[in-house]
Amino acid sequence: MDDSLPLRPCCFLLLFLTAPLLSFATQAEEEVQYKLEHFSYAGPMAVLQLANNWHGNMKPGRDAISFFQHEISIKKNNFTLGLLSRSYHQFSIENDFARGFYYYNNEISLDEELRVEGSVSAKTYSGMGLRLAYDFLFNPFSETSLRLTPSIVALRLDDIIWGQFKGELFYSDTDNWGGTIDLEYGYTKDHIVRRPLKGESLGQLYGLDLESEWKSPWLDVIYQGINLFSRVYWDGLPKTKAQVSTETAFLLFGYEYFDDVILHAPALHYIQASGPLSNISVLSDTAFNWLTSARVTPIKSFYYHGFQYPSSLDIFGGTHTVKFGFQHDFSTRTTRLSLDHANISAVLASQTLDVSRSQQLVAKFTFHYRF
Repeated sequence: MDDSLPLRPCCFLLLFLTAPLLSFATQAEEEVQYKLEHFSYAGPMAVLQLANNWHGNMKPGRDAISFFQHEISIKKNNFTLGLLSRSYHQFSIENDFARGFYYYNNEISLDEELRVEGSVSAKTYSGMGLRLAYDFLFNPFSETSLRLTPSIVALRLDDIIWGQFKGELFYSDTDNWGGTIDLEYGYTKDHIVRRPLKGESLGQLYGLDLESEWKSPWLDVIYQGINLFSRVYWDGLPKTKAQVSTETAFLLFGYEYFDDVILHAPALHYIQASGPLSNISVLSDTAFNWLTSARVTPIKSFYYHGFQYPSSLDIFGGTHTVKFGFQHDFSTRTTRLSLDHANISAVLASQTLDVSRSQQLVAKFTFHYRF
């Protein structure tokens, strides 16, 4: 294992030791925050139907991705310390391969044998740990501000599947199926050959996240990057490199072993921009804002366009500004609703009102209280 890699925890500390010297402004406040974030997309069928052992209606798409995290954090001045749980699943799967899994799990018999050749790759991990962040605050012009928040993330991982298999598969019914596939993957629970080795250690993920926000009278921009630079260190990870065949004399030819690995966790990006539309108003002097956002992942990118309506509401004995957003992703036909308040923000996105039939699901909730 190479100790000179730049993402070791000791290297991250240099950023935070010098942070107070580089910041131009300091927030003299304390804050507690709870944040939940989830998004999923499944090309072959609806997200919840795919999670329910492929029991749903087959779609023409490919690939799948799911990300879930929740965090409880405290903030003192410009420093934030959070307890973080994170889970990530990424599958690159061709539609013909997915169709084979669909037939098998739904016990469908075919008049003609399905025979396909391709590959499936997986990158999944989950774990819990800490996040340490620092806010850099700048006010370059009047009525404008810039906030940059880099974060060190250190997670103790307890679950992983990382690798691929490729080959040829055939299927007629649940009694006549098989093929020959080449396997090369690491795991904590083996889902393919059912011969798991017993792992004796857990892995660690060290990553760098980044959040930024630019505010001005004519443009607001928010960016969130997860695992922009990351490494997964796992000593003694169970791995399999073999060939499985149901059409020859052997079932499993190859070897299983423990390996010390260094992996790269995929990066995720989200950006949102909004600005005033002074010529559009509804029954008031408050103008609509245009609102656009994008989520970029290794599997698929999503782009939402729409409007945001700021309104003043009497809440908890005071007047507060609440921004209601309505957007639509035309490529996946997904509607996104959002709410932004000084203490609460929420997002919900789904293709249909019946979320069990949606191929894309997004849910986000944040609550923070300053004192």
